[in-house]
Amino acid sequence: MKLSSALATLIAFQRHGRSNWASAEDHERKLLLNQADAAKRVDDVVKTAMELVGAGDAHGVALPLNYAVLSGSEGYEQQLTMALRLPGVERDQHVLVDTGSSSLAFCDGSLIKEAVSITKTDYAQCITYGGTLPCPNDPSAYHRTFYVGQIFQGNITAYNTNTGKDIASMDEVYFGISSKEQSFFCNGPLNGIIGVAYSALNGGVSVPSPDFNSLSLWSQSCEIDNKSVGTCNTADLASVTLPAPLEQTLKEDDESGYISTEAFGLYCDHAATIGSKVDTIVPSLGIFFGGDMALNNIFYNSGTPQVRILLLMLILLVALGRPCWNKYEWYMLKLDSIRMPGLNMTQSGFSQCNECVKCYTDSGTSWISLPLSHSQCGDLLNTKVDTLKILGSMLLDIKGVNGSTITLSLPLLWLVEQMSSNRVRCSGTSGDFILGFPIFQYYYLAFDMGSKTITFVDLQLSDEIEAFLGGTELGGNKESSSGTIEPSSGYHTSTLYFMIRCVRFFNSARLWCKSKVENSRDEICSRPSQMGPHQVTYKAVATPIRPKRAGAVSIALFTAVGATRWLTVIPPCGHPKFDLIRSSTRLYNSVADTATKSMSSEKSTSKVSQSN
Repeated sequence: MKLSSALATLIAFQRHGRSNWASAEDHERKLLLNQADAAKRVDDVVKTAMELVGAGDAHGVALPLNYAVLSGSEGYEQQLTMALRLPGVERDQHVLVDTGSSSLAFCDGSLIKEAVSITKTDYAQCITYGGTLPCPNDPSAYHRTFYVGQIFQGNITAYNTNTGKDIASMDEVYFGISSKEQSFFCNGPLNGIIGVAYSALNGGVSVPSPDFNSLSLWSQSCEIDNKSVGTCNTADLASVTLPAPLEQTLKEDDESGYISTEAFGLYCDHAATIGSKVDTIVPSLGIFFGGDMALNNIFYNSGTPQVRILLLMLILLVALGRPCWNKYEWYMLKLDSIRMPGLNMTQSGFSQCNECVKCYTDSGTSWISLPLSHSQCGDLLNTKVDTLKILGSMLLDIKGVNGSTITLSLPLLWLVEQMSSNRVRCSGTSGDFILGFPIFQYYYLAFDMGSKTITFVDLQLSDEIEAFLGGTELGGNKESSSGTIEPSSGYHTSTLYFMIRCVRFFNSARLWCKSKVENSRDEICSRPSQMGPHQVTYKAVATPIRPKRAGAVSIALFTAVGATRWLTVIPPCGHPKFDLIRSSTRLYNSVADTATKSMSSEKSTSKVSQSN
């Protein structure tokens, strides 16, 4: 998984489809697509597929995948997960399914003692993820998202948590068990990661003996926010490339004659994920198809397959003198153009797709990254709902097989709502093009590792889902008083917005507002890679504040928030203007604390009310 540092499109609306401040009743009302019904549909498809396998009418495997969205401290990362088990361990390990990496790694170090019939090897891994940052007084770049572990070899079983049955196994594959890690795939309900890209990404190092202390591979340079920051210390060890577990298993099954296609496919009922409870495994919202079934199932057969051959791009890269590290690694794409016919707009010339790891599809990335300017996305965000419905879709033209063009269609109305929830981002015209997790809303993806192809198949959505995605009556998009989109599927507004509301209604809601701001104030700029410019205009309406209540404290509060009064664009974290806003937020909290203490001493019996 390549974690991008692309700027977020919005700060006004945070990163996950539910409100921090909605009541339980409101939250349940916004889970409009019943997840139990969605899970039953998935389970029925899996059951039918496996019955065909049992009857000898199909070859391969169908396995239900679960869904998880992590908490705000982890950026509301959303993932499909697979339940795996190690031999002798009677509990599921929920690992995220990642098409942007190739290693299988488990987070729980106690598995080393619990598992049976696994062999410790003389290999180890130290893997870093995401961007870099300097330590204090040190300009060098270091990592704070990493995984370090010993490599083992043994049999891993894929488990159906609904039926309690083993579905498939990966025999004698290499996998890691953690010695130390700081990564979102080890947080919340997640217990690891299974990368399903090519083996070239499954790198490790040879260590002197199986008893080598793999923890020594991590070199800490400093601590920031109680997190280790450093780099992998592997320069003196020989690098090795290990077979990726899924690729190895598909190849062995093909050679044995059990399957004829070294492929897998991923499906997700994306609409049913909206409103999911954070840090919770939601069962059966996706499906993994393996072997021949990846190219012969209800989703593949119901749509129009569009095929992309990876080899074409690799030949192009070599011809340009910019070859990748290995012939096949990521599932890379060649974007030709982005079109919005309703706006009479076509953008092409994405030369960054001639470079490695700039244009690709990655289920482990929680968002779609579009190489469009922020102003173009701003224009879309400021477009009224009715107009977006008329304008239709954005078309992504990707180079396909034998000179053909794959055209992916994404409705503008849906895209704008995803932008407002930070699930679609604009990376700039020379930025990354990433088809991340939200692509599952409209497409089933099949990856033929043997033929080196990716196939996009348009999903046939039900009327209920279409209505949910395109209409306000089912909680999809809500039109604001100005006519632009406000997500209504539980998306919550930022601390800044609540801060301004506090100013406006401070006299009547001072304590309530203070508690809400305190609950979320640390989220502003807590993950700089998640923040960025947005196009929402805020006007802090001045409501008179009675000095006799809080005196100079109230005036200071009004002044602190006044700095943000007419800002129409909030720049990225680190920009001087954003620092001003962040400073204003901190000043507000300080002043609010003082004001509350001052007013708590008053013998007032007035009722604290919540005003909207």
